[in-house]
Amino acid sequence: MSSSKNKVVPLQPRDSEEALERLNRITGLRFVRWPQSLAALARQAVEEDEPAKPSSVVRFGVY
Repeated sequence: MSSSKNKVVPLQPRDSEEALERLNRITGLRFVRWPQSLAALARQAVEEDEPAKPSSVVRFGVY
């Protein structure tokens, strides 16, 4: 990671502690373990808050 523009910290099982140290150094934060991604939870919350969309199927005839 010689480039200062490279902000991707790869996580490898063999050196996860070193990768965590690099993440802390890059972010300026002090994580004691890998942070959990909240992307899936945010997506789920948005889906739950959206009202049900009406069907786009137009039906003609007698039912």
